[in-house]
Amino acid sequence: MNRQKPSVETVSALNPEFRNHPQRVMDELRSTHPILLDESSKIVILTRAADIAKVINDRDIYCDPRKSDPDSGLRRVHRVDESYRPNLLRMDDPDHKRVRDLVSKAFNQVSIDALRPKIEQITSDLLDSLRGRYSFDLMEDFAEPFPTAVIAEVLCVHRDKREDFQRWSKALSQIFNPKPTPEQLERLQWGSENFQGYLKQIFDERREHRGTDLVSELITAHEGEHKLLEWEIISTCELLLFAGNVTTTDLIGNGMLALLKHPEQMEKLRANPALIPGAVEEMLRYDSPVSHVGRVASDSTRIEGCPMHSGQAIYALLGAANHDPALHQDPHTFDIERENKRHYSFGGAAHFCLGAPLARAEAQIAFSMLLKRFPDISLTPGPDPVRKIAPSFNGLESLWLTVA
Repeated sequence: MNRQKPSVETVSALNPEFRNHPQRVMDELRSTHPILLDESSKIVILTRAADIAKVINDRDIYCDPRKSDPDSGLRRVHRVDESYRPNLLRMDDPDHKRVRDLVSKAFNQVSIDALRPKIEQITSDLLDSLRGRYSFDLMEDFAEPFPTAVIAEVLCVHRDKREDFQRWSKALSQIFNPKPTPEQLERLQWGSENFQGYLKQIFDERREHRGTDLVSELITAHEGEHKLLEWEIISTCELLLFAGNVTTTDLIGNGMLALLKHPEQMEKLRANPALIPGAVEEMLRYDSPVSHVGRVASDSTRIEGCPMHSGQAIYALLGAANHDPALHQDPHTFDIERENKRHYSFGGAAHFCLGAPLARAEAQIAFSMLLKRFPDISLTPGPDPVRKIAPSFNGLESLWLTVA
């Protein structure tokens, strides 16, 4: 690791060393600067599991970046200005509870269980499209279109728009990049405008002709006692579609790469498919699709007994918590039968990932059917898979596989 004092840039996907060897960087940071204040960004960086668990499970700590210090780097990351309105991910109570409670009525474990046959059909159709191919890019040909198609089913998105949704979602992967290039910023704005424009169109259609989809459910809630505003419905759907796409794509890519690099674990899974749910949890722990979450301290916030001022921005590095030796024995070992399956890849408390049940179902079905369809999978000879440059996210640009 660079011997200069570490900073937010040290643990950013923009840093090649962190992007390609994140645990090496986070291990050193945890041992030398477990609670680090980056003076340039005014952000405190946490790498120990106990500290991170406290922060993400403390309901008094804020998520809304507008509550951070005026010169905080968190404001720059989220591009906070006078027009900024937080989506569900960044809301605080009472708005967060109001919106989440209503969304949870239509987007929960029961609804996801009912969706499983459709997820299996989508998976089968995508795998059918690969029939006869000796080699393919798992990311482009499966991991990217798969969650797009699933979320599109939840929202009843028109089939002719699903490729557009995938492109818009990919453009939005730079949403948390504090230093986007002019081209990235232009694509980010293009993706966001198209996303919101089409979701507004869906909203108007469902307002006139209700269905059984999530948007219709939210519009009905919009007209009830605890109303949702139009922009809250649109931003929530945008969040579910974008966040659900990117993170599930990365979970599948990271998980397959882990299996390929640990063939004994792959063989265990082939021999006993009942291990798949536990394997997915280990994939989430071992190579988390989300690198960190941002929080804002309140007056009552204390980390390891040390008080923090209200407005202090905090980065909790989820991957560092998942690999903390204080939480896991042999944390850098990929073990699908690990007894302690605890991880922080879905966050915690009130902001525990709303899409976690869907992500788990998608990954379980995807790996079950991929391994069944392809009895022999290997990495295509050539350079190592390249990690994508998308701050806050952790995934692969491509993953070329050779199959029998």
